[in-house]
Order: sequence, then C-alpha cells, then structure tokens
Amino acid sequence: LDGEAIDLGDIRLDLYSVGAEKDHIVPWQSAWRVTQLVGGTVRFVLASSGHVAGIINPPSKGKYGHYTSAAPVAGDTEAWLAGATFNQGSWWPRWGAWLSAQSGQQIKARVPGDSVHPVLCPAPGTYVTAQPTG
Repeated sequence: LDGEAIDLGDIRLDLYSVGAEKDHIVPWQSAWRVTQLVGGTVRFVLASSGHVAGIINPPSKGKYGHYTSAAPVAGDTEAWLAGATFNQGSWWPRWGAWLSAQSGQQIKARVPGDSVHPVLCPAPGTYVTAQPTG
C-alpha cells in the first residue's frame, strides 16, 4: 500500500468469512483464500446459493442453506468442503452468535442530540437533498 509491502499474516484478528457457492461476482474459492492469508482464527461459512441470495438476503428469506466446519480452516477449498456440514437456513444467526461471543456487553444506544452534540436537522439529513458542487 503506497509503496509498502503488507503481510496479511501480521493481521491477528479473528475473522468470520463468508462465500457463496454460486457467486458469479466473487467465486467462493476466491473468498475462501483470505482464510489462508490472515494471522487470526478464521471461521469460514459457505452459503449454498449465489451472491444476492447467499449474502444479502436476510434470514427471513432463508430457503437456502450453508456449509460450516468445526475444524480449523486449512488445506484447500475441496478439502474444506469435503469435511463441511450442510445446515438448512441462513448463516446470519450463526454469524450473530459469533459476533456476540466476540463482543462485550450490549449497551443502549444514546438518544441523538445533547448540549454537546445537538441535532442539526431531522433524519435522513440535508446531505440527501444537497446538490453536487463543482
């Protein structure tokens, strides 16, 4: 980056990576590759559909399933898939549980606007209707 070499293996954060089996934008084997590059603990999930149905659709649209593996992510894509288990429904609840385990205690969101940070205008904000300059 900007002339400096970056070693993704130096990134030591836990990672939840998702690929979609029939994704025409990011083939799942390419998405899986990140599991071999970073230095933290990686959980990889493979949605059994395409880009939109596999990634964007929420659990309420969960007619598709996903593959998971309790084994550490190692080897290659075919070895990972051979050892994976198919689960019916969305991967989102599984991701939510993973996020919860990584997070601290939930706190209530603050009420917008106070003496230090007053509300400037009603949502969604003036930037939505602002005309581009230049």
